[in-house]
Amino acid sequence: MARRLGVRRNGCSSPAYHLLHVISPEDCSLVPGIFRWTNKRHHGPRQNQLWATSGRQLLVQPVYTHYPFGWLLPAHSLPSMSLIPSLSTTLCSLFASVTIVSAAALPDNVIERDVVVLGGGASGAHAAVRLREDYGKSVVVVENKAQLGGHVATYIDPDTEVPYDFGVNSYTEYPGAEDFFTRFNVSLSPPTRVPLTTTYADFNSGEVQGGYVLPAAADTTAALRKYLEVCEKYEHMILPSYANFPTAGNVPEDLVLPFSAFVTKYGLEAAVPRIFQVTGLGMGDMADISTFFVGLAGSWVPTSRRNQELYDNIAALLDDDVLYSSTVVESQRTDDGVTLRVRTRGSSRDTVIRAKRLLISFEPTVANLRGIELDNEERGVFSEWEWSTVYVGIAKHSSLPVSGSLTNTPAAAVPNHWLELPANPFVGRFDYMGGGNFRVLVTGEASTDSCEAQRMVKRAFRTLAEAETIPAIGNQTLQLAAWSDHGAMHLHVASDTLRDGFITRKYALQGRSSTFYTGGAWSAQFTTILWEYNNQYLLPKLVASLE
Repeated sequence: MARRLGVRRNGCSSPAYHLLHVISPEDCSLVPGIFRWTNKRHHGPRQNQLWATSGRQLLVQPVYTHYPFGWLLPAHSLPSMSLIPSLSTTLCSLFASVTIVSAAALPDNVIERDVVVLGGGASGAHAAVRLREDYGKSVVVVENKAQLGGHVATYIDPDTEVPYDFGVNSYTEYPGAEDFFTRFNVSLSPPTRVPLTTTYADFNSGEVQGGYVLPAAADTTAALRKYLEVCEKYEHMILPSYANFPTAGNVPEDLVLPFSAFVTKYGLEAAVPRIFQVTGLGMGDMADISTFFVGLAGSWVPTSRRNQELYDNIAALLDDDVLYSSTVVESQRTDDGVTLRVRTRGSSRDTVIRAKRLLISFEPTVANLRGIELDNEERGVFSEWEWSTVYVGIAKHSSLPVSGSLTNTPAAAVPNHWLELPANPFVGRFDYMGGGNFRVLVTGEASTDSCEAQRMVKRAFRTLAEAETIPAIGNQTLQLAAWSDHGAMHLHVASDTLRDGFITRKYALQGRSSTFYTGGAWSAQFTTILWEYNNQYLLPKLVASLE
């Protein structure tokens, strides 16, 4: 009789066996594979990787992978291993199905363009549209995911078909932004907020912080107004680009102050809960970050209540000028142009892109730039970054409060110490969205991976139940119906680094080796402000370099 073997989820659950399913980095779903432990202390394969053993070990990825001896077929070409009659028989047949194909028989695709855009998120997709449609330049977008949209994540409830945006919630009001939505026939309206009853609880103990008191509404409004007045003095330096940001030795002290010190200096304590709720949840230890990196703005959403709509329409327009599920594995960059070797998951051959200019739109950490050869100046700038990781999901469980919000509030914040915020890493909140769906947000350290973030969610949920803040969970498991990894976010540097001219050094990289940059590391991390950064600063500069 067929039996199911135990499954190893890369540290997510259960013991290790020779046959396993490998965790998907996108949603922790299971991908079939083979694994043979070589070191009992090793915690398992990296995400999206697995090992096959046939006399020697081979790396198998869910892509066609090139090695000196040829090409290794993808893991998903192997037969299903959910139910097996015989371990030894199945192993033999599986090893036989891992076929080596001669690389020489699979020539590269070659694409030539004016501009190659890496990343199809908010800033990259916008830049690609404007370059091709408004400036008449040929483009190709290389996108790591299977769709455009970056941090946008929309969950369609299978029971009701109602969409829930659990990634990007809304779009910041900013001049000119509505025109871009109109261009793609996406109508806008103010966001509708489900009225929620908030329970403030310390997720470390699970206990309700009943003595916690929010600022009076009038005090919050007054503090936000004062915050705006102070920030307006510096707006010309930071919006929509940092092109006018002061050089080393001339950076205003307000901008390099830790945010907590800035708040105390101007008496803005009553604004902190609102700022943290709107922009600070993903920032890690917000109180310690330089004021320059903290912001606040108003918003609206697509009338369809589906933020993915805009990017689906952009994808339809760009059509074959997008390579999905693709990453750069090798590059050459000079002042005369760039050549990139791009690998697409599931493809039997690479694509070589020759372009006059390269536009990088994702967060430029050294790790994210694997495949891009960096010179010493670039590496020096990009090595300075500090960041948090952000994960969002849709959680389901009958013990979660319908029409309620569970908000992580440290005991030290009671009664009105509003600068006492959760320490990174932390689960920020469980917010009811409708239909039994709750949005959960996790802020992690740079090293916090997707599986650890999910464990944090489940641990916080159990802790709340054990403290009787929510009803007993019984044998019902918390379901994560959808999950999105936003990766490195809110890139920032230490105050001394900012004071010593970091922004000037960073912006000096624009155009170096035919490479330009857009995205949240180069302006305020709001979609519509990034579009205006493209419009006013980036695109004119890039296009001028092509003339």
